[in-house]
Amino acid sequence: MHSQDDLEEATIKQEEIPEKDLDTDMPMQWSNSKKYLQFAIVFLNAFLCYFSSSVYIPALTTLEAIFNVDLTTINSTVSVFIVVTGVAPMIWSPLSERIGRKWTYLVSTALYAVFSLITGFAVNLPMFYIFRILQGIACSAAVGVGGGTVADIFEPAVRGKAMGIFLLGVIIGPAIGPLVGGFVNQYLGWRWIFFICAILGAAVSVINVLFLKETLYRAPNDPLPTGLARFKFNPFVSLKLLATWELLLASFPQGIVFGWFYLLVTNLPVAFGEIYHFQSGTIGLLFLSSGIGNCIGSVISGIICDMVYLRMKKSRGTAKPEYRLYAAYIGVPVALAGLLMYGWFLEARTYPWIAPVVAMGIITFGQMFFMSVASTYVAEAYFPLSASALSAVNFFRCLFAMVFSLISDTVRNGLGDGWTYTTGAILFVASILLCLPILQIYGERLRKARLA
Repeated sequence: MHSQDDLEEATIKQEEIPEKDLDTDMPMQWSNSKKYLQFAIVFLNAFLCYFSSSVYIPALTTLEAIFNVDLTTINSTVSVFIVVTGVAPMIWSPLSERIGRKWTYLVSTALYAVFSLITGFAVNLPMFYIFRILQGIACSAAVGVGGGTVADIFEPAVRGKAMGIFLLGVIIGPAIGPLVGGFVNQYLGWRWIFFICAILGAAVSVINVLFLKETLYRAPNDPLPTGLARFKFNPFVSLKLLATWELLLASFPQGIVFGWFYLLVTNLPVAFGEIYHFQSGTIGLLFLSSGIGNCIGSVISGIICDMVYLRMKKSRGTAKPEYRLYAAYIGVPVALAGLLMYGWFLEARTYPWIAPVVAMGIITFGQMFFMSVASTYVAEAYFPLSASALSAVNFFRCLFAMVFSLISDTVRNGLGDGWTYTTGAILFVASILLCLPILQIYGERLRKARLA
């Protein structure tokens, strides 16, 4: 295991290394153009997963009628997909640390395309369930492995910005998915939603084959295993990491805010259908607001996170992952205000539709800001096991998203829109105030105990 000092030494900027001493196999010493090409490809792979998680949400009422089930049952197909995309990366990530990142992307994305196609041909709910689960298992690989790839290729000085952009796929996928799915369902039918997923998966698979490079660096005297030995790995590495205090404290607030976002996403078609009488195509457009909020949040959080980290490193003469956590607090009041506004705008039923839509953009700005900073902290604190650690965080997020999307209809009917999102705001702020100060005070001590 590498210490933080080893990491700093290993990530000297490329321009400071004489050309003759460059190790061209080491991703951190690649040219910027090569780094960002690989980053863009990995982003596309990860985007597919979260795009697929929500792309058919505007068609939920259509599927409810076609399969002749109630809304809670059809909502459970969203929940099951989410939990699968939380569990499966905990297998994919340690596997990628044995066979390499590239082969993990190649196999998983090709399988995603096949399973998406078959889901589109589903003739009953059990068939739909089974192939949605397989689709989720396949596409989830990039969710866990992608964070590891970011840590593979970017040095700490710019890792916060890169992680922020990568995490756009986590939230912008659920934002763009319903936008596309709403109009596809309205004009082509629900099956074409999954045919389009298959087409996208096939296109990304071709890009992977042609342009994707291996980013898992191993020193010449420590090569990757060969033959069957490559498949000998501990599938419970991520679960073991999840049992560490640092990861639990960094994951719990992310789980709360991500879960409540999925509760919002699952309830949105019903709420805007009831209050504003919107059809599926129009409902899909509403998710543009969350996409814009996420984009702005990810870019700004990455810049501020790196700025705070570098300033504290300079002033204190040492580098610690915990320095990044100071920036996380900026997103908290923003998300809090957005949740309160969104809930009570809907509760009043007198505000124009644009009011809760703007509030949704404010929510996503705040949550993306916080999640980006927290994920960068995890990637740095657990390097070189970043992929496995981020898979554990993803599992936590998806577990909460599954639970909250499953109970979304019940919670809304019981509490109403106003108190539903007020409850979410209280839980989010409480989790931040409970977890982050402990990490900032004791994080270094906990990490040294883990590495001892």
